[in-house]
Amino acid sequence: METLNLEKIEKEIIPQFKFSEKLVDFARFGNGHINDTFIINTDTVVKYVLQRINTNVFKKPDEVMENIVNVTSFLKNKIAKNGGNPERETLSVLFAKDGKSYFLDDNGLYWRVYPYIDDALTYNMVNKPEDFCKCGSAVGNFMLLLADYPASS
Repeated sequence: METLNLEKIEKEIIPQFKFSEKLVDFARFGNGHINDTFIINTDTVVKYVLQRINTNVFKKPDEVMENIVNVTSFLKNKIAKNGGNPERETLSVLFAKDGKSYFLDDNGLYWRVYPYIDDALTYNMVNKPEDFCKCGSAVGNFMLLLADYPASS
């Protein structure tokens, strides 16, 4: 993956998305190995995750984002009907100003933004058997929620 120009991200990429808060700063975030990820801080408690989608891994990022929007919209409805909190239990996509779920920059790089979910936990490694159990429960619940999803779409 190419080296990213942080000033370009601040001045040309971030402004392409429909933020309702005033952005304060951003920095590299996490330790993932597929996409370049940044945390965006605002003048409120709301934060966002900005990612450059790795097109070496995801050859059709526009289709990936279409699937994410479709699946998460379906999940949000199901979660709400089940009395859950859709804003915490599935991703939300922050759309670009052009109405797309991503922004394609002049260099052919794809960018996406999700609201950051406070107090969410992620694990890079399993530390104890209970972690496997929680992971299995989460995957099982995800599959259950998608049992009647129109997969042909």
